[in-house]
Amino acid sequence: DKVIELDPTNSRAYYTIKGIVLNDLGNQQEALACYDKAIELDPTNSRAYNGKGNVLRVLGEQQEALACYDKAIELNPTNPTAYTNKGNVLRV
Repeated sequence: DKVIELDPTNSRAYYTIKGIVLNDLGNQQEALACYDKAIELDPTNSRAYNGKGNVLRVLGEQQEALACYDKAIELNPTNPTAYTNKGNVLRV
């Protein structure tokens, strides 16, 4: 939370990282809010879309997760993680 105090517009350092931690802790709704804020601050943040997809997948929202992975791939077509995550949803 200290990072947000120092730079409330830094989507990559704060919201994306905080979203990862919250998701890992099982706080999916809070993580989702962090990713939404990261995307609001920087709509080109492919990692935020990928992270949001991960949260949505945990919540059982497969189609929404796929849309997030597709957006992450569109923004950064060289990111193998988004392709892997998309594949994991599709093979279920």
